[in-house]
Amino acid sequence: MSSILCSVTTKGRYHTTLPLTLLAVTNQTMKFDKLVVFDDNEEPIDVRGILSYSYIFQMLEHRGIAWEWVYALKKGQHFSHQAANNMGYEWVWRVDDDAVPEPNVLEQLCRFIAPSTGAVGGQVLTPPYMPDTNETTSKIDNIDSEPNVQWGKFNVARQVEHLHCTFLYRAGVCDYNLGLSRVAHREETLFTYALHKKGYILWAVPDAVTWHMKNPEGGIRSQNNAELYAHDEQIFRNFMQYRDKTIVVLNSGLGDHIVFNSILPSIKNPVVFSCYPEVTPGRSLKEAIELFGDLEQWSIYKKMDQWKWKDSLENAFRKMYL
Repeated sequence: MSSILCSVTTKGRYHTTLPLTLLAVTNQTMKFDKLVVFDDNEEPIDVRGILSYSYIFQMLEHRGIAWEWVYALKKGQHFSHQAANNMGYEWVWRVDDDAVPEPNVLEQLCRFIAPSTGAVGGQVLTPPYMPDTNETTSKIDNIDSEPNVQWGKFNVARQVEHLHCTFLYRAGVCDYNLGLSRVAHREETLFTYALHKKGYILWAVPDAVTWHMKNPEGGIRSQNNAELYAHDEQIFRNFMQYRDKTIVVLNSGLGDHIVFNSILPSIKNPVVFSCYPEVTPGRSLKEAIELFGDLEQWSIYKKMDQWKWKDSLENAFRKMYL
């Protein structure tokens, strides 16, 4: 059986929707391995002194589910999601702190786990706005012209190109973009589309209903600075500009560039940013940062450490780009 981490990132909702979320994940018909709550509040408190939370923690312990409360970095939810992504579990079920999944949600999502699966999301319904999304494609090219399939009611499971809000995903394959601002606008779209580009299937399934108790107070994206959203939207648009390309970033040494050159002819539609353009022709790293916000997701040594790599550097590049 696959190992599953349930990850909840929270801010400003200690006394509103967060207890509902935690109770809902605790009462799933399918048990996961561990719950981690990333507390991103500016002034965090010890919730063990709040009666409702103490009951939830007792229920988790009674069900044999480990739990951990982590005081987060206060840099945005994408940092917490990336931390969960790297905690060593095969799958991460990310649940927003204003999302209340029905008891069978995790069980229904896990029905679609397969070697080809990258992520699975269900319906995320926000009363009273619950449109019919049976005709929605959730293709990235249509993101400006149609609602996300998860926002409404649909009848048949379908393959999509990106997911929204809460979903189960294959961990350790792609990275969250840490160059986004504190509001992390578009973070889940960029992340799930990256899984799609890696060749994994993304599923949207109808029999896994999560109720989105949208609350105007609190929330990870409670910042109202329009410049932050504009910054993140531009990064998203830059990625979309290159969606038919393989983005290569070589932020490493001269020898690494020489090794990389052996696989460059095999990469599909590469656009290269390099430190040594005289060795590996490419555009500047400064431009890559301006376009994509963060280069850590292309760090080959970080990836090798994450993969506990024992093979050659050349084959690590192959794993990353082919």
